[in-house]
Amino acid sequence: MTEAGTRFAILQRSLEIPDVEKLKRAFRSVKGLTDSDAHTLANDGFGILVNNLSPTDAMTLQGALQVEGVETAVVLETDLPQLPPTKFVHQMDCLPNALVVQDAIGREFPVAWDQIMLIAAGRVRLTVFEQERVTPSQSPLQAALVPWWPVLRIGRSVSQPAPEYVSRESQLTRLLLEVLLARAVTRFQIEGERFRFDYLGERKRPELAENFALLVQDVMRFAPQAIVNRGAYFLRENTTAVFEYPSKHAFYEETTWMLWQMANAPKQGL
Repeated sequence: MTEAGTRFAILQRSLEIPDVEKLKRAFRSVKGLTDSDAHTLANDGFGILVNNLSPTDAMTLQGALQVEGVETAVVLETDLPQLPPTKFVHQMDCLPNALVVQDAIGREFPVAWDQIMLIAAGRVRLTVFEQERVTPSQSPLQAALVPWWPVLRIGRSVSQPAPEYVSRESQLTRLLLEVLLARAVTRFQIEGERFRFDYLGERKRPELAENFALLVQDVMRFAPQAIVNRGAYFLRENTTAVFEYPSKHAFYEETTWMLWQMANAPKQGL
């Protein structure tokens, strides 16, 4: 077995946010984990506390967490469920007999409601980097030639400074809905800001968040057998705000954790 095949992850038994002080004390048992890691993982841990651990470190950390009252499981990373590739959806319809998904060229694909296995929704915080064009600075010679520019254009051309760009980091949020089909063979993703809510008809509201909530509630109503993440659960309970995830990683991590829980749930009758 390769080195990559012997790395382990520590998974939470529940999605309760662990106490930071408990994590700090437990992390001191493993070389390479710091107090700063405890703060980061407490804020961004949505099912998977730590990954990429050796077998010895994984067992040591699990024991230290148990002393602190934090119940966990040690899982081989290759045994964690893999999310299927994303299919982006900008328009669909919730009909009584099927979820009708439209592709990029308008073709319709009906999906039976009983084929929906998992529904994940939430407001997801993203970090984006955008290129912004800035006015390039002029050399002293170029500045001196500016008043003569109309005359100089008749003769030899004078080179202008090349465009300059700077990369700026910004924080934004997006409303995301993901629908996973049975056996995790397909994953549809809807970004609220790009979705056309035409199917709502007279129910369509002025605010994006309201339309997004109606969409998620419709999907859950027609697919009551599906398991849901916290964001979808709170929308089903008619909360006023959409549950926020600190990152896309946290949003996906919670889905992975739920799929792992499903795969390892006790079988009925056994």
